[in-house]
Amino acid sequence: MQKLIIFLLLMSFSFVGCGTTKMYSEVFKEDTSYNSREYQVASPDLFNIILKTFYSKGFIVDSEDKENGMIVAKKIFQKGKRNIVVALQAKIILDGEIGSSVFLNAVQTTEKLYVADRTRFFMFLIPLPGGGGKQATKVQEGEIIINDKDFYSEFFALIEAKIAA
Repeated sequence: MQKLIIFLLLMSFSFVGCGTTKMYSEVFKEDTSYNSREYQVASPDLFNIILKTFYSKGFIVDSEDKENGMIVAKKIFQKGKRNIVVALQAKIILDGEIGSSVFLNAVQTTEKLYVADRTRFFMFLIPLPGGGGKQATKVQEGEIIINDKDFYSEFFALIEAKIAA
Protein backbone atom coordinates (compact mmCIF):
# COMPACT_ATOMS: atom_id res chain seq x y z
CA MET A 1 0.00 0.00 0.00
CA GLN A 2 2.82 2.40 0.88
CA LYS A 3 4.56 1.65 -2.40
CA LEU A 4 1.38 2.51 -4.29
CA ILE A 5 1.05 5.85 -2.49
CA ILE A 6 4.71 6.70 -3.12
CA PHE A 7 4.31 5.73 -6.78
CA LEU A 8 1.21 7.93 -7.16
CA LEU A 9 2.98 10.87 -5.50
CA LEU A 10 5.97 10.53 -7.80
CA MET A 11 3.72 10.35 -10.85
CA SER A 12 1.76 13.43 -9.77
CA PHE A 13 4.99 15.41 -9.30
CA SER A 14 6.21 14.37 -12.74
CA PHE A 15 2.94 15.54 -14.34
CA VAL A 16 3.22 18.91 -12.61
CA GLY A 17 6.65 19.40 -14.18
CA CYS A 18 5.23 18.71 -17.65
CA GLY A 19 2.46 21.26 -17.23
CA THR A 20 4.65 24.35 -16.80
CA THR A 21 5.34 26.57 -19.78
CA LYS A 22 8.90 27.32 -20.77
CA MET A 23 8.72 30.95 -21.89
CA TYR A 24 12.48 31.28 -22.12
CA SER A 25 12.40 29.08 -25.23
CA GLU A 26 10.24 31.73 -26.98
CA VAL A 27 13.09 34.28 -26.85
CA PHE A 28 14.96 32.84 -29.81
CA LYS A 29 11.90 32.03 -31.94
CA GLU A 30 11.05 35.67 -32.70
CA ASP A 31 12.92 37.69 -35.29
CA THR A 32 12.47 41.32 -34.20
CA SER A 33 14.72 43.00 -36.74
CA TYR A 34 12.01 45.56 -37.57
CA ASN A 35 12.74 47.56 -34.41
CA SER A 36 16.40 48.29 -35.19
CA ARG A 37 18.28 50.19 -37.89
CA GLU A 38 21.87 51.11 -38.63
CA TYR A 39 22.91 54.61 -39.65
CA GLN A 40 26.18 56.14 -40.79
CA VAL A 41 25.84 59.03 -38.34
CA ALA A 42 27.90 59.79 -35.25
CA SER A 43 26.22 58.73 -32.01
CA PRO A 44 25.86 62.25 -30.46
CA ASP A 45 24.25 63.60 -33.64
CA LEU A 46 21.91 60.62 -33.86
CA PHE A 47 20.98 61.10 -30.20
CA ASN A 48 19.84 64.68 -30.91
CA ILE A 49 17.95 63.60 -34.05
CA ILE A 50 16.03 60.96 -32.09
CA LEU A 51 15.21 63.50 -29.37
CA LYS A 52 13.83 65.88 -32.01
CA THR A 53 11.80 63.04 -33.53
CA PHE A 54 10.24 62.14 -30.17
CA TYR A 55 9.41 65.77 -29.45
CA SER A 56 7.91 66.26 -32.92
CA LYS A 57 5.49 63.36 -32.30
CA GLY A 58 4.36 64.80 -28.94
CA PHE A 59 6.27 62.46 -26.64
CA ILE A 60 7.45 63.65 -23.23
CA VAL A 61 11.04 62.63 -22.53
CA ASP A 62 11.25 61.02 -19.08
CA SER A 63 14.97 60.40 -19.05
CA GLU A 64 17.91 60.81 -21.35
CA ASP A 65 21.46 59.60 -20.94
CA LYS A 66 23.63 60.88 -23.77
CA GLU A 67 26.72 59.09 -22.50
CA ASN A 68 25.05 55.66 -22.65
CA GLY A 69 22.79 56.50 -25.62
CA MET A 70 19.49 55.87 -23.83
CA ILE A 71 16.23 57.83 -24.22
CA VAL A 72 12.93 56.99 -22.52
CA ALA A 73 9.82 58.92 -23.56
CA LYS A 74 6.07 58.55 -23.13
CA LYS A 75 2.85 59.86 -24.59
CA ILE A 76 -0.49 59.77 -22.78
CA PHE A 77 -3.89 59.47 -24.46
CA GLN A 78 -7.06 59.96 -22.40
CA LYS A 79 -10.21 58.04 -23.34
CA GLY A 80 -12.92 58.79 -20.76
CA LYS A 81 -11.71 57.47 -17.40
CA ARG A 82 -8.91 55.51 -19.06
CA ASN A 83 -5.37 56.67 -19.66
CA ILE A 84 -3.41 54.91 -22.38
CA VAL A 85 0.32 55.43 -21.92
CA VAL A 86 2.75 54.58 -24.72
CA ALA A 87 6.30 54.33 -23.37
CA LEU A 88 9.03 54.36 -26.00
CA GLN A 89 12.68 53.52 -25.34
CA ALA A 90 15.54 54.20 -27.75
CA LYS A 91 19.01 52.75 -27.34
CA ILE A 92 21.88 53.96 -29.52
CA ILE A 93 24.92 51.72 -29.82
CA LEU A 94 28.09 53.03 -31.43
CA ASP A 95 29.29 50.63 -34.16
CA GLY A 96 32.45 52.40 -35.24
CA GLU A 97 33.78 55.89 -35.89
CA ILE A 98 30.61 57.20 -37.52
CA GLY A 99 28.27 54.20 -37.53
CA SER A 100 25.50 53.70 -34.98
CA SER A 101 22.67 51.24 -34.40
CA VAL A 102 19.29 52.33 -33.03
CA PHE A 103 16.95 49.98 -31.17
CA LEU A 104 13.37 51.09 -30.41
CA ASN A 105 11.07 49.30 -27.97
CA ALA A 106 7.55 50.38 -27.00
CA VAL A 107 5.06 49.32 -24.34
CA GLN A 108 1.40 50.34 -24.12
CA THR A 109 -0.18 50.49 -20.66
CA THR A 110 -3.89 51.04 -19.94
CA GLU A 111 -4.87 52.64 -16.62
CA LYS A 112 -8.37 53.34 -15.30
CA LEU A 113 -9.29 56.04 -12.81
CA TYR A 114 -11.76 55.13 -10.08
CA VAL A 115 -13.26 57.85 -7.86
CA ALA A 116 -14.81 56.84 -4.52
CA ASP A 117 -16.93 59.29 -2.53
CA ARG A 118 -16.03 59.04 1.17
CA THR A 119 -18.25 61.90 2.36
CA ARG A 120 -20.09 61.17 5.61
CA PHE A 121 -23.71 62.21 5.92
CA PHE A 122 -26.04 62.81 8.85
CA MET A 123 -29.39 61.13 8.22
CA PHE A 124 -28.24 60.54 4.60
CA LEU A 125 -28.95 64.22 3.78
CA ILE A 126 -26.55 66.62 5.52
CA PRO A 127 -22.81 66.30 4.83
CA LEU A 128 -20.73 66.32 8.01
CA PRO A 129 -17.72 68.64 8.31
CA GLY A 130 -14.38 66.90 7.99
CA GLY A 131 -16.01 63.98 6.21
CA GLY A 132 -13.76 61.89 3.99
CA GLY A 133 -14.31 63.63 0.63
CA LYS A 134 -13.44 61.97 -2.66
CA GLN A 135 -10.59 59.58 -3.20
CA ALA A 136 -9.16 58.81 -6.64
CA THR A 137 -7.41 55.55 -7.38
CA LYS A 138 -5.56 54.70 -10.59
CA VAL A 139 -5.53 51.00 -11.44
CA GLN A 140 -3.42 49.44 -14.19
CA GLU A 141 -5.67 47.30 -16.39
CA GLY A 142 -3.22 45.92 -18.88
CA GLU A 143 0.16 46.19 -20.53
CA ILE A 144 1.23 45.00 -23.96
CA ILE A 145 4.49 45.16 -25.88
CA ILE A 146 4.01 46.92 -29.20
CA ASN A 147 5.17 44.56 -31.97
CA ASP A 148 3.67 46.54 -34.86
CA LYS A 149 6.12 46.76 -37.75
CA ASP A 150 4.41 49.89 -39.16
CA PHE A 151 4.74 51.72 -35.82
CA TYR A 152 8.52 51.33 -35.80
CA SER A 153 8.96 51.93 -39.54
CA GLU A 154 7.19 55.31 -39.22
CA PHE A 155 9.62 56.36 -36.49
CA PHE A 156 12.59 55.23 -38.55
CA ALA A 157 11.24 57.12 -41.59
CA LEU A 158 11.07 60.30 -39.50
CA ILE A 159 14.62 59.73 -38.22
CA GLU A 160 15.91 59.16 -41.77
CA ALA A 161 14.15 62.33 -42.98
CA LYS A 162 15.85 64.36 -40.22
CA ILE A 163 19.24 62.82 -41.08
CA ALA A 164 18.81 63.71 -44.75
CA ALA A 165 17.83 67.33 -43.93
